[in-house]
Amino acid sequence: MQHNRFFMSCMYESAKISIEYNLGLNLFDAPDMGRDLFIGRQPEIQEMEKILQAQSASTGSIREVLILGGMGGIGKTQLAITYAKQHRSSYSSIFWLNASSEVAMTTSLRALANRIISPETVSQLKDDQLWIHVSNWLSELENTRWLLIFDNYDDPDQYDIKTYYPPATHGSIIITTRQPRLLNGGQLKVESMKRMEDSLQILATRSRRNHVKSGKSISSEDLSY
Repeated sequence: MQHNRFFMSCMYESAKISIEYNLGLNLFDAPDMGRDLFIGRQPEIQEMEKILQAQSASTGSIREVLILGGMGGIGKTQLAITYAKQHRSSYSSIFWLNASSEVAMTTSLRALANRIISPETVSQLKDDQLWIHVSNWLSELENTRWLLIFDNYDDPDQYDIKTYYPPATHGSIIITTRQPRLLNGGQLKVESMKRMEDSLQILATRSRRNHVKSGKSISSEDLSY
């Protein structure tokens, strides 16, 4: 009888942990171009898998930081979002944060806090208190396998992104930036499309002119999408 009560207690605690920490994909404010426009980046996705998943699988508790570097408009954000969507089952919770400025970061943190804390509590927190509560939640021992995406951290002189690294080591971080050399972590350089077919496919999809795929008749009208 005692054994059954112990078993039921463990089941209850497991269910409670699932409810409290398994929040899934949280990309409500993240820009998303749509699956049909994300073309030709599978090698980068595979490299991200190696960096973010191989080490955590072998050690179990080492936080991995991946830096996606490249010039503006190259597709870093969409690469991070696509990775998150494709590997959502590998993480208990995934959050996107706008890291373009500390003000934007605070706004994102408040949205994150509303997901993990009661809105009544969040409404009473000052901006400088938000990260304390979020960091404590991410650092709880039962809260494993989270992923944070810090997007558009292009001006490190504004503030230090490491201020927003949770002290816990049971999660992963992706940072998109135009200044990768100023950050420590696994580095992946995102470059322009190398295959003409991929570029034409994107152009055809955006312009909705399928004849562009052949590359035989591209006019100024095709380019004005």
